[in-house]
Amino acid sequence: MEITLVDKMGTDLSVVNAARVSYSKTKDVFDQKDEKLIKYLAEHEHWSPFAHASMQFRIKAPIFVARQLVKHQVGL
Repeated sequence: MEITLVDKMGTDLSVVNAARVSYSKTKDVFDQKDEKLIKYLAEHEHWSPFAHASMQFRIKAPIFVARQLVKHQVGL
């Protein structure tokens, strides 16, 4: 298993990058489109990207371990 700390106490940019993770896209500068994305996420109750603003890890683990990590998420 491999664990890497990506970010801690992130910013709005951390939230939009977390929202775009399934598209394998990240940004370095926060712009108007990102502001609209945050509003969309909040209005449609997509709360998981907001959790990335506290601590964000990249974890490479066997599938049975990964499922347990998702099952036992804390903080939302």
